[in-house]
Amino acid sequence: MTLERPIFVVGTMRSGSTLFRLVLDAHPNISICEETGFMGGLTAAKEIPNWARGRNWFERLGFTEEEFDARLRGFYAGMFERHAQSQGKSRWGEKTPFHSRYIAQMAALFPDAVFVAIVRHPGAVVHSLVEKFHYETSDAVTYWESTNKEILRRGLELADDRFALLRYEDLVAHPEETLHELVEFLDEPWSEDLLRHNDVQAARGTPRISAGATRTRDPITTDRAHRWSDSMTEDTRRLLESSAGPLARFLGYQPTEPGAPGALVPPNAEGRRRLLTRAGLAERQAGEGAVSVAEDTAAVIMPDMSPAELAKRLQAAEAALARIRSSRAVRWTNAARRAQRRATGVPIELFGAASGAVRNRTAPRGTPPPGPAGPRGGGGPATPARSWTRRGRRRACRSSADG
Repeated sequence: MTLERPIFVVGTMRSGSTLFRLVLDAHPNISICEETGFMGGLTAAKEIPNWARGRNWFERLGFTEEEFDARLRGFYAGMFERHAQSQGKSRWGEKTPFHSRYIAQMAALFPDAVFVAIVRHPGAVVHSLVEKFHYETSDAVTYWESTNKEILRRGLELADDRFALLRYEDLVAHPEETLHELVEFLDEPWSEDLLRHNDVQAARGTPRISAGATRTRDPITTDRAHRWSDSMTEDTRRLLESSAGPLARFLGYQPTEPGAPGALVPPNAEGRRRLLTRAGLAERQAGEGAVSVAEDTAAVIMPDMSPAELAKRLQAAEAALARIRSSRAVRWTNAARRAQRRATGVPIELFGAASGAVRNRTAPRGTPPPGPAGPRGGGGPATPARSWTRRGRRRACRSSADG
Protein backbone atom coordinates (compact mmCIF):
# COMPACT_ATOMS: atom_id res chain seq x y z
CA MET A 1 0.00 0.00 0.00
CA THR A 2 1.34 3.45 -0.95
CA LEU A 3 0.83 6.19 1.62
CA GLU A 4 -0.04 9.54 0.08
CA ARG A 5 0.78 13.19 0.77
CA PRO A 6 3.86 13.14 2.99
CA ILE A 7 4.37 16.05 5.39
CA PHE A 8 7.74 17.79 5.54
CA VAL A 9 8.41 20.00 8.56
CA VAL A 10 10.98 22.73 7.83
CA GLY A 11 12.45 25.61 9.82
CA THR A 12 15.67 26.89 11.31
CA MET A 13 17.62 25.08 13.97
CA ARG A 14 16.41 25.96 17.49
CA SER A 15 12.98 27.02 16.19
CA GLY A 16 10.98 24.49 18.20
CA SER A 17 10.72 22.09 15.27
CA THR A 18 11.44 19.05 17.47
CA LEU A 19 8.53 19.88 19.79
CA PHE A 20 6.38 20.42 16.71
CA ARG A 21 7.47 17.04 15.33
CA LEU A 22 6.58 15.28 18.58
CA VAL A 23 3.15 16.93 18.61
CA LEU A 24 2.34 15.97 15.01
CA ASP A 25 3.70 12.48 15.55
CA ALA A 26 1.17 12.01 18.36
CA HIS A 27 -1.70 12.18 15.85
CA PRO A 28 -3.11 8.68 15.28
CA ASN A 29 -2.76 9.00 11.49
CA ILE A 30 0.58 10.82 11.18
CA SER A 31 4.12 9.51 11.65
CA ILE A 32 6.85 12.15 11.72
CA CYS A 33 10.12 10.35 12.32
CA GLU A 34 13.25 11.74 13.92
CA GLU A 35 15.71 13.71 11.81
CA THR A 36 17.20 11.69 8.96
CA GLY A 37 18.88 14.24 6.70
CA PHE A 38 17.93 11.94 3.83
CA MET A 39 18.17 14.73 1.25
CA GLY A 40 21.91 14.77 1.80
CA GLY A 41 22.09 11.13 0.74
CA LEU A 42 19.62 11.61 -2.10
CA THR A 43 21.57 14.57 -3.49
CA ALA A 44 24.83 12.61 -3.29
CA ALA A 45 23.17 9.74 -5.17
CA LYS A 46 22.36 12.06 -8.07
CA GLU A 47 25.70 13.84 -8.09
CA ILE A 48 28.62 11.84 -6.69
CA PRO A 49 30.61 14.17 -4.41
CA ASN A 50 34.29 14.95 -5.01
CA TRP A 51 34.38 13.56 -8.53
CA ALA A 52 34.51 15.56 -11.74
CA ARG A 53 32.33 13.02 -13.56
CA GLY A 54 29.89 12.49 -10.72
CA ARG A 55 27.08 14.62 -12.11
CA ASN A 56 24.29 12.73 -13.93
CA TRP A 57 26.26 9.49 -13.82
CA PHE A 58 23.01 7.53 -14.20
CA GLU A 59 22.65 8.79 -17.77
CA ARG A 60 25.60 6.56 -18.72
CA LEU A 61 23.35 3.64 -17.81
CA GLY A 62 20.53 4.83 -20.00
CA PHE A 63 18.37 6.44 -17.28
CA THR A 64 16.77 9.84 -17.72
CA GLU A 65 16.64 12.13 -14.69
CA GLU A 66 12.88 11.54 -14.42
CA GLU A 67 13.40 7.78 -14.38
CA PHE A 68 16.14 8.02 -11.78
CA ASP A 69 14.03 10.36 -9.63
CA ALA A 70 11.23 7.79 -9.71
CA ARG A 71 13.66 5.15 -8.44
CA LEU A 72 14.85 7.43 -5.65
CA ARG A 73 11.30 8.39 -4.73
CA GLY A 74 10.30 4.76 -4.47
CA PHE A 75 13.34 3.91 -2.37
CA TYR A 76 13.05 6.71 0.18
CA ALA A 77 9.26 6.77 0.33
CA GLY A 78 9.32 3.02 0.89
CA MET A 79 11.56 3.44 3.93
CA PHE A 80 9.36 6.14 5.48
CA GLU A 81 6.17 4.22 4.65
CA ARG A 82 7.50 1.12 6.34
CA HIS A 83 8.25 3.16 9.46
CA ALA A 84 4.77 4.70 9.46
CA GLN A 85 3.04 1.35 8.93
CA SER A 86 5.03 -0.19 11.78
CA GLN A 87 3.29 2.37 14.01
CA GLY A 88 -0.12 1.77 12.48
CA LYS A 89 -0.10 5.18 10.77
CA SER A 90 -1.51 6.02 7.36
CA ARG A 91 0.66 9.05 6.56
CA TRP A 92 4.37 9.72 6.85
CA GLY A 93 6.50 12.78 7.29
CA GLU A 94 9.99 13.95 8.19
CA LYS A 95 11.71 16.85 9.94
CA THR A 96 15.31 17.96 9.40
CA PRO A 97 16.21 21.66 9.73
CA PHE A 98 18.76 21.79 6.91
CA HIS A 99 16.15 20.44 4.50
CA SER A 100 14.93 24.05 4.37
CA ARG A 101 17.41 24.53 1.54
CA TYR A 102 15.98 21.55 -0.39
CA ILE A 103 12.30 22.52 -0.54
CA ALA A 104 12.31 22.93 -4.32
CA GLN A 105 13.98 19.56 -4.90
CA MET A 106 11.72 17.79 -2.40
CA ALA A 107 8.62 19.36 -3.92
CA ALA A 108 9.61 18.09 -7.37
CA LEU A 109 10.57 14.62 -6.15
CA PHE A 110 7.42 14.24 -4.02
CA PRO A 111 4.80 16.14 -6.05
CA ASP A 112 2.00 15.45 -3.55
CA ALA A 113 4.00 16.46 -0.45
CA VAL A 114 2.89 19.20 1.95
CA PHE A 115 5.39 21.55 3.60
CA VAL A 116 4.72 22.99 7.05
CA ALA A 117 7.21 25.57 8.29
CA ILE A 118 7.72 26.69 11.86
CA VAL A 119 9.30 30.05 12.65
CA ARG A 120 10.46 31.43 16.00
CA HIS A 121 11.45 34.87 17.25
CA PRO A 122 14.91 35.75 15.88
CA GLY A 123 16.11 36.71 19.36
CA ALA A 124 15.29 33.24 20.69
CA VAL A 125 16.97 31.44 17.80
CA VAL A 126 20.05 33.65 17.87
CA HIS A 127 20.43 33.28 21.65
CA SER A 128 20.21 29.49 21.41
CA LEU A 129 22.66 29.24 18.51
CA VAL A 130 25.20 31.39 20.35
CA GLU A 131 24.82 29.54 23.65
CA LYS A 132 24.49 25.97 22.36
CA PHE A 133 26.51 25.96 19.14
CA HIS A 134 28.93 28.86 19.80
CA TYR A 135 27.83 30.80 16.73
CA GLU A 136 29.00 34.36 16.31
CA THR A 137 25.98 36.60 16.84
CA SER A 138 26.21 38.06 13.34
CA ASP A 139 26.32 34.56 11.80
CA ALA A 140 23.30 33.46 13.85
CA VAL A 141 21.28 36.50 12.75
CA THR A 142 22.23 35.88 9.11
CA TYR A 143 21.28 32.22 9.42
CA TRP A 144 17.83 33.05 10.85
CA GLU A 145 17.12 35.65 8.19
CA SER A 146 18.42 33.75 5.16
CA THR A 147 16.79 30.44 6.12
CA ASN A 148 13.37 31.95 6.70
CA LYS A 149 13.60 33.97 3.49
CA GLU A 150 14.41 30.75 1.66
CA ILE A 151 11.36 29.09 3.21
CA LEU A 152 9.05 31.96 2.24
CA ARG A 153 10.50 32.16 -1.27
CA ARG A 154 10.03 28.44 -1.90
CA GLY A 155 6.61 28.47 -0.26
CA LEU A 156 5.41 31.08 -2.77
CA GLU A 157 6.45 28.74 -5.59
CA LEU A 158 4.16 25.94 -4.37
CA ALA A 159 0.44 25.42 -4.85
CA ASP A 160 -1.96 26.87 -2.27
CA ASP A 161 -2.58 23.49 -0.63
CA ARG A 162 1.10 22.56 -0.32
CA PHE A 163 2.53 25.18 2.03
CA ALA A 164 1.68 26.63 5.43
CA LEU A 165 3.63 28.38 8.19
CA LEU A 166 3.03 28.79 11.91
CA ARG A 167 4.85 30.48 14.76
CA TYR A 168 6.37 28.62 17.71
CA GLU A 169 4.92 31.24 20.02
CA ASP A 170 1.38 30.52 18.77
CA LEU A 171 1.94 26.79 19.10
CA VAL A 172 2.86 27.02 22.78
CA ALA A 173 0.52 29.88 23.78
CA HIS A 174 -2.55 28.84 21.74
CA PRO A 175 -1.98 25.14 20.99
CA GLU A 176 -5.57 24.05 20.46
CA GLU A 177 -6.49 26.87 18.09
CA THR A 178 -3.22 26.59 16.15
CA LEU A 179 -3.39 22.80 15.80
CA HIS A 180 -7.08 22.83 14.85
CA GLU A 181 -6.21 25.08 11.91
CA LEU A 182 -3.26 22.89 10.99
CA VAL A 183 -5.07 19.54 10.90
CA GLU A 184 -7.87 21.12 8.89
CA PHE A 185 -5.28 22.32 6.38
CA LEU A 186 -3.73 18.83 6.32
CA ASP A 187 -7.20 17.33 5.76
CA GLU A 188 -6.91 15.19 8.88
CA PRO A 189 -9.45 14.71 11.68
CA TRP A 190 -8.96 16.45 15.00
CA SER A 191 -7.39 14.39 17.79
CA GLU A 192 -6.98 15.33 21.45
CA ASP A 193 -3.70 13.39 21.36
CA LEU A 194 -2.12 16.47 19.79
CA LEU A 195 -2.60 18.32 23.09
CA ARG A 196 -1.15 15.47 25.16
CA HIS A 197 1.77 14.48 22.99
CA ASN A 198 3.93 13.93 26.08
CA ASP A 199 1.60 11.19 27.36
CA VAL A 200 1.37 9.60 23.92
CA GLN A 201 5.15 9.57 23.47
CA ALA A 202 5.68 8.18 26.99
CA ALA A 203 3.18 5.36 26.39
CA ARG A 204 4.94 4.55 23.14
CA GLY A 205 8.31 4.29 24.88
CA THR A 206 9.89 7.24 23.07
CA PRO A 207 13.30 8.13 24.57
CA ARG A 208 13.03 10.89 27.16
CA ILE A 209 15.43 13.14 25.25
CA SER A 210 15.02 13.77 21.54
CA ALA A 211 17.01 15.84 19.02
CA GLY A 212 18.07 19.24 20.29
CA ALA A 213 17.83 18.05 23.93
CA THR A 214 14.04 18.33 23.77
CA ARG A 215 12.37 16.48 26.64
CA THR A 216 9.64 14.31 25.18
CA ARG A 217 7.78 13.96 28.49
CA ASP A 218 7.22 17.72 28.88
CA PRO A 219 3.80 19.10 27.95
CA ILE A 220 3.33 22.08 25.65
CA THR A 221 4.29 25.11 27.73
CA THR A 222 5.31 28.74 27.32
CA ASP A 223 8.10 28.42 29.90
CA ARG A 224 10.92 28.61 27.34
CA ALA A 225 9.35 31.05 24.91
CA HIS A 226 10.77 34.26 26.34
CA ARG A 227 13.80 33.34 28.48
CA TRP A 228 16.22 34.57 25.86
CA SER A 229 15.27 38.21 26.40
CA ASP A 230 16.79 38.34 29.90
CA SER A 231 20.37 37.99 28.62
CA MET A 232 20.30 39.98 25.38
CA THR A 233 23.33 42.24 24.91
CA GLU A 234 23.34 45.64 23.24
CA ASP A 235 25.30 44.25 20.28
CA THR A 236 22.69 41.52 19.79
CA ARG A 237 19.92 44.08 20.08
CA ARG A 238 21.56 46.25 17.44
CA LEU A 239 22.05 43.34 15.01
CA LEU A 240 18.50 42.07 15.45
CA GLU A 241 17.12 45.51 14.71
CA SER A 242 19.34 46.31 11.74
CA SER A 243 19.54 42.90 10.03
CA ALA A 244 16.48 40.87 11.06
CA GLY A 245 14.08 43.77 11.67
CA PRO A 246 12.06 43.84 8.43
CA LEU A 247 11.49 40.09 8.25
CA ALA A 248 10.81 39.85 11.98
CA ARG A 249 8.08 42.50 11.72
CA PHE A 250 6.58 40.78 8.68
CA LEU A 251 6.22 37.64 10.81
CA GLY A 252 4.60 39.59 13.64
CA TYR A 253 7.61 40.05 15.93
CA GLN A 254 9.29 43.09 17.41
CA PRO A 255 12.95 42.27 16.74
CA THR A 256 14.21 43.07 20.25
CA GLU A 257 11.12 42.34 22.34
CA PRO A 258 9.78 38.88 23.29
CA GLY A 259 6.43 37.60 22.15
CA ALA A 260 4.56 37.72 18.85
CA PRO A 261 2.17 40.66 19.16
CA GLY A 262 1.68 41.28 15.45
CA ALA A 263 -0.76 39.56 13.13
CA LEU A 264 0.66 36.80 10.95
CA VAL A 265 -2.43 35.91 8.93
CA PRO A 266 -4.46 38.40 6.86
CA PRO A 267 -8.29 38.32 7.17
CA ASN A 268 -9.61 35.32 5.26
CA ALA A 269 -12.84 33.50 4.51
CA GLU A 270 -11.67 30.38 6.37
CA GLY A 271 -11.32 32.32 9.61
CA ARG A 272 -7.68 31.27 10.15
CA ARG A 273 -5.70 33.35 12.63
CA ARG A 274 -2.63 31.25 13.43
CA LEU A 275 -1.75 29.41 10.19
CA LEU A 276 -0.33 31.35 7.24
CA THR A 277 -1.07 29.39 4.07
CA ARG A 278 0.57 29.96 0.72
CA ALA A 279 -2.47 31.97 -0.41
CA GLY A 280 -2.24 34.18 2.68
CA LEU A 281 1.48 34.65 2.17
CA ALA A 282 0.94 35.70 -1.46
CA GLU A 283 -1.74 38.17 -0.36
CA ARG A 284 0.56 39.76 2.20
CA GLN A 285 3.41 39.95 -0.28
CA ALA A 286 1.12 41.77 -2.69
CA GLY A 287 0.23 44.41 -0.08
CA GLU A 288 2.00 47.31 1.63
CA GLY A 289 3.73 45.17 4.23
CA ALA A 290 5.65 43.02 1.74
CA VAL A 291 9.16 41.95 2.64
CA SER A 292 11.99 41.17 0.25
CA VAL A 293 12.71 37.45 0.00
CA ALA A 294 15.25 37.78 -2.79
CA GLU A 295 18.01 35.21 -2.61
CA ASP A 296 21.23 36.39 -0.99
CA THR A 297 24.01 34.47 -2.67
CA ALA A 298 26.44 35.38 0.13
CA ALA A 299 24.25 34.01 2.91
CA VAL A 300 24.96 30.65 4.54
CA ILE A 301 21.71 28.97 5.53
CA MET A 302 23.14 25.73 6.86
CA PRO A 303 26.40 24.40 8.27
CA ASP A 304 27.77 23.59 4.78
CA MET A 305 30.86 25.75 5.08
CA SER A 306 33.75 26.76 2.90
CA PRO A 307 37.27 26.23 4.25
CA ALA A 308 37.40 29.86 5.40
CA GLU A 309 34.06 29.58 7.17
CA LEU A 310 35.09 26.25 8.71
CA ALA A 311 38.31 27.82 10.01
CA LYS A 312 36.31 30.67 11.51
CA ARG A 313 33.94 28.25 13.23
CA LEU A 314 36.88 26.16 14.51
CA GLN A 315 38.45 29.30 15.94
CA ALA A 316 35.20 30.09 17.74
CA ALA A 317 35.05 26.54 19.14
CA GLU A 318 38.65 26.80 20.37
CA ALA A 319 37.83 30.11 22.04
CA ALA A 320 34.87 28.48 23.76
CA LEU A 321 37.10 25.64 24.96
CA ALA A 322 39.59 28.17 26.29
CA ARG A 323 36.81 29.85 28.24
CA ILE A 324 35.86 26.50 29.77
CA ARG A 325 39.47 25.82 30.73
CA SER A 326 39.70 29.24 32.37
CA SER A 327 36.69 28.64 34.61
CA ARG A 328 37.22 28.93 38.36
CA ALA A 329 36.58 25.25 39.12
CA VAL A 330 39.08 24.10 36.48
CA ARG A 331 41.71 26.59 37.67
CA TRP A 332 41.35 25.45 41.27
CA THR A 333 41.64 21.79 40.29
CA ASN A 334 44.77 22.41 38.25
CA ALA A 335 46.30 24.52 41.02
CA ALA A 336 45.65 21.77 43.58
CA ARG A 337 47.32 19.21 41.36
CA ARG A 338 50.38 21.42 40.86
CA ALA A 339 50.66 22.02 44.60
CA GLN A 340 50.41 18.30 45.26
CA ARG A 341 53.20 17.56 42.80
CA ARG A 342 55.46 20.25 44.28
CA ALA A 343 54.88 18.89 47.79
CA THR A 344 55.87 15.35 46.82
CA GLY A 345 58.74 16.22 44.53
CA VAL A 346 57.67 13.57 42.01
CA PRO A 347 58.07 14.64 38.36
CA ILE A 348 54.76 15.18 36.61
CA GLU A 349 55.27 12.34 34.15
CA LEU A 350 55.95 9.86 36.96
CA PHE A 351 53.28 10.96 39.41
CA GLY A 352 50.31 9.19 37.89
CA ALA A 353 52.25 6.06 36.93
CA ALA A 354 53.88 5.71 40.36
CA SER A 355 50.60 6.20 42.18
CA GLY A 356 48.82 3.65 40.03
CA ALA A 357 51.57 1.04 40.39
CA VAL A 358 51.78 1.43 44.15
CA ARG A 359 48.01 1.26 44.56
CA ASN A 360 48.00 -2.09 42.82
CA ARG A 361 50.86 -3.43 45.02
CA THR A 362 49.76 -2.04 48.38
CA ALA A 363 46.02 -2.58 48.25
CA PRO A 364 44.85 -5.06 50.96
CA ARG A 365 43.67 -8.39 49.66
CA GLY A 366 40.02 -8.36 48.80
CA THR A 367 39.92 -4.58 48.35
CA PRO A 368 38.05 -3.84 45.12
CA PRO A 369 39.86 -1.79 42.51
CA PRO A 370 39.03 1.90 42.25
CA GLY A 371 35.75 2.59 40.52
CA PRO A 372 33.20 5.34 40.13
CA ALA A 373 31.38 4.74 43.44
CA GLY A 374 34.01 5.62 46.06
CA PRO A 375 35.95 8.79 46.82
CA ARG A 376 38.19 10.05 44.03
CA GLY A 377 36.54 7.43 41.83
CA GLY A 378 37.35 4.56 44.25
CA GLY A 379 34.93 1.67 44.37
CA GLY A 380 35.85 0.20 47.79
CA PRO A 381 35.14 1.41 51.32
CA ALA A 382 36.09 5.06 51.78
CA THR A 383 38.54 4.90 54.70
CA PRO A 384 40.63 1.84 53.64
CA ALA A 385 40.83 3.13 50.06
CA ARG A 386 42.15 6.49 51.20
CA SER A 387 44.57 5.00 53.72
CA TRP A 388 46.34 2.59 51.42
CA THR A 389 46.38 5.15 48.59
CA ARG A 390 48.11 7.70 50.80
CA ARG A 391 50.59 5.11 52.15
CA GLY A 392 51.35 4.11 48.59
CA ARG A 393 52.02 7.68 47.58
CA ARG A 394 54.34 8.25 50.54
CA ARG A 395 56.28 5.09 49.67
CA ALA A 396 56.52 6.17 46.04
CA CYS A 397 57.83 9.57 47.10
CA ARG A 398 60.46 8.00 49.41
CA SER A 399 61.55 5.60 46.66
CA SER A 400 61.88 8.46 44.20
CA ALA A 401 63.89 10.54 46.67
CA ASP A 402 66.24 7.64 47.48
CA GLY A 403 66.87 7.04 43.82
